[in-house]
Amino acid sequence: MNEIKTVKIHCLSTAVSPLTHMMGTSGNESIINRTRIIADGRICDVPVISGNAIRHRMVREPGAMFIIKTCELMGKLTVDVANYLFYGGSLTDSAIADNLRRIADMQELLPLYRLLGGSLKNQVISGSLLVSMGTLVCEENREVLGKLLPEEMLPGLPELRSCEDFVSGWQYTRGDISKKPEIIKDADAARMAVDTETGEITEIHAPSKSNLMIYGGQHVIPGAIFYHSFVLQNVSRLEVGALYAAIKDWQADGGVIGGQGRIGHGKLDTVIYPEGNNFFGDAVDLEAYEQEYREHTKVNAPKIIDWLTDAFAVKVKTGSPRAAKVGKSVTASGSKEIKNPVAVMDLFNAEAEELF
Repeated sequence: MNEIKTVKIHCLSTAVSPLTHMMGTSGNESIINRTRIIADGRICDVPVISGNAIRHRMVREPGAMFIIKTCELMGKLTVDVANYLFYGGSLTDSAIADNLRRIADMQELLPLYRLLGGSLKNQVISGSLLVSMGTLVCEENREVLGKLLPEEMLPGLPELRSCEDFVSGWQYTRGDISKKPEIIKDADAARMAVDTETGEITEIHAPSKSNLMIYGGQHVIPGAIFYHSFVLQNVSRLEVGALYAAIKDWQADGGVIGGQGRIGHGKLDTVIYPEGNNFFGDAVDLEAYEQEYREHTKVNAPKIIDWLTDAFAVKVKTGSPRAAKVGKSVTASGSKEIKNPVAVMDLFNAEAEELF
């Protein structure tokens, strides 16, 4: 059950709506993300999905939401805890402390963050998950795909076409309320002035013209396929289950990567191919690993909350001697440590006069 292995998972993600994963602008047009490669002696700029986007949108974000929902922490997180769960945290303390016990507890309680790593307030913890870029299945990437994909996956790929065949454009407009003057209160009166002596009506402002804004850019067309992979270094069934659970939750929530998701862009349909038939001494069963992970998180929810409370306790500066009287420890620097980051605002409200 606790056997440790290095596991590789291959993925093919098919765009089922326009993919607008952008890298910048040219004039007023958004430009899709590309990487420069050499293909048949030519330098080509080929569309790509960044590993950073895959790691965050497919793994970290849905994985964090699962933990928050399971531990019933929605609306109860401090900035430090939320930042750790969703973005990996940041170094905020200069003091070095012995975190060995804390790190060991994290790796036991939070398999997802054993994979992703992150930053405590005073120490960065490395992860064990390697995420590849999303490589477009196209003619220019033929040689690269032959080296990246397992041999058994190659026959299932479609006929390779030029990468430019997968790039198209989009354009939308954004108007304003001038097209519906009838719903504006006193719309006409606001533009008129009446001379009190002659009764003459004078127009102060000309009727508003529509401020129609046109915006657009490039996108990768639906039907394009991207190959990407995950390498899980020295992991157990729980870590594999955490990754698989996150990907499933991401897919169930729409499977979106890139921008313009609010208007239907960026939807991917992802198929997973575990490398090999045996991960942990028995046949690969991603569904079983997922269920073990979800049950592990549910059972350990109180301990997870305690760990987050301890790891991200909030220090608030105060010179009030009354702090010790309400059960809060006061440090030599005049700070006191609040040992409940998931309910810290309650303390702030209750002790507003004392703290501020």
